[in-house]
Amino acid sequence: MAELIGEKEDSGKYGKMAEEIRKAFNSKFFNPVTKTYSTGSQTAFAMPLFFGMVDDSIKSDVVNNLIKSINNNDKALTAGDIGYRYLLRTLEEAGQSQLIFDMNSKTDVPGYGYQLSKGATSLTESWAALKYVSNDHMMLGHLMEWFYSGPGGIRQVTGSSSYSKVMIKPELVGDLTWAETTYNTIHGEITCNWKKEKNNILMNIKIPVNCTAIISIPQTDPDKIFENEMLIKQSKVVKIIEVSAGRTQCGIPSGEYNFRVTMP
Repeated sequence: MAELIGEKEDSGKYGKMAEEIRKAFNSKFFNPVTKTYSTGSQTAFAMPLFFGMVDDSIKSDVVNNLIKSINNNDKALTAGDIGYRYLLRTLEEAGQSQLIFDMNSKTDVPGYGYQLSKGATSLTESWAALKYVSNDHMMLGHLMEWFYSGPGGIRQVTGSSSYSKVMIKPELVGDLTWAETTYNTIHGEITCNWKKEKNNILMNIKIPVNCTAIISIPQTDPDKIFENEMLIKQSKVVKIIEVSAGRTQCGIPSGEYNFRVTMP
């Protein structure tokens, strides 16, 4: 905040303090041999990763150890109210939305799927859906954020403010066949609706006036991506930015778009 409002002296002071705290934290809680934090719990891994406490040189090792620990525990969800949100954010940033889906669909261990299997019709205060605590409680509702940014696909480009630069990147995970998502911003509503239809993915995207967007489409062959039944490489509006990591990224201005993506 000091940097944003031009208080350079305070910015330097607190920046130095933050680095000293980070080093002290890592010295106390990080095991450089096993590359784990504290007890190696999901929360112990996720919070330092989310808050940038982990050295960049070993960040990928720590992320991989988190993912490995989850898989070794049969994808059981063990984070609680404090750590659960950071677990979701860390896994999503690491491209692990499928793992998020798997963890939260289980019915044999406490979690969302378990609550549903116990007959819950609203979110309960405890993962285990205990009857003697609140059974209409938002405390563990952090997955809602992922619904918007994961399957819903609506995110913000890094460095953007007020969603003036939008990222549309729907995660087609698990057995999901459709998602309809709308997010209301100061500029207007952003919409990302998609559904699987035979061997196609149909996407309806709306971007408000005075905004631009990057659309990340799960297909690497531009010859299989259409907008209003025109190949995107022939479009005067949709601009291909790059093809990488199993996706084609395109830039678009404000407006409404209908994409059809042919899948294998």
